[in-house]
Amino acid sequence: MSTTTAPPQEVRSTGAGPAPLTKVGSAFLEALGDEQTRAILLALDLEELDVHELVLRTGLPQSSVYRKLHDLEEAELVRIVRYAFTPEGRKVEIYRSRLREVRVHLGNGRVRLEMIPREDSADRLGSMWEEVQVRRP
Repeated sequence: MSTTTAPPQEVRSTGAGPAPLTKVGSAFLEALGDEQTRAILLALDLEELDVHELVLRTGLPQSSVYRKLHDLEEAELVRIVRYAFTPEGRKVEIYRSRLREVRVHLGNGRVRLEMIPREDSADRLGSMWEEVQVRRP
């Protein structure tokens, strides 16, 4: 099993100015700077949660959780991993962070983000299927 590592995102603090970060790198830095978004991202790093559970864990209003989740989904930092049904029969989305780990490297006047995606069983099956297709005669 191989772990895919995204190329490091780099910001230079010297010279002609910062090199542009990718959309995901920029969104991650923004998420860290916003207390509410950071709380949601940290909760989803630990486990899969629905909106109601996120409201309980973070103490944020439901409308804020929905808005922040929408922004995090657009930025590709979280995703819906599955759907579940409440005892009342209502369908709810279950979210999880797309990132397994982020490493920040400081040195030589640069900041680099190494973003390592979370690999779930669906990702592993997709990777295995790609390998099977490549190996076929």
